[in-house]
Order: sequence, then C-alpha cells, then structure tokens
Amino acid sequence: RVHAGWLMFQIDTAGAICAERLAKGPVTTVAVNAFQLTSPIHVGDVVSLYAECFRLGQKSVTLKVTVEAERLGGEVVPITEVIATYVAIDAEGKSRIIS
Repeated sequence: RVHAGWLMFQIDTAGAICAERLAKGPVTTVAVNAFQLTSPIHVGDVVSLYAECFRLGQKSVTLKVTVEAERLGGEVVPITEVIATYVAIDAEGKSRIIS
C-alpha cells in the first residue's frame, strides 16, 4: 500500500501547479479540508489527480483535487477529494492581488 503522506504531497503539488497557472505566479498552500481516503492505493495502481478551480478570489485560489486509482485489472476507483486553498505571493512571500 501507498502511504497517505506520499499522496498528500502529490495532491499539494498538483494543486499548486494549477493554482500557479491561475494566479499567474507563485502561491503557497494555506488550507486543506479533511483528508479522508475511501480506498487504498496499491503498489502497481496508476494514480490520477485532477484539479479544478472551485473559487478564484482577489488573492486566493480554491481548488477541488480529485484522486482516482486504476487497478491492474483496469477498474478505476475513487480515492479521495480534497478542497485546497492557495494564496498568491510575491517575491518576499507576502500575499498579492491576482491580476
């Protein structure tokens, strides 16, 4: 089985990539809702993460990140859905307006 910490890292990375594109620059993670796994991820599964914009604010981006796993036999099972919020930051790490 795959450890939840590894999956959380993947979720944060996928979300940050999407948020940085929407914010047109660097972001930092400020919140993640409850992280609950509905199915385990097995070694050999193909894991897919999908990030979609839930809300775009003046300084923040809230995303829904969905995780699925394709089993060796081809079955696709839901793993988790997470709502994550990222804040756009400037070079000094302070929040900035999303242009």
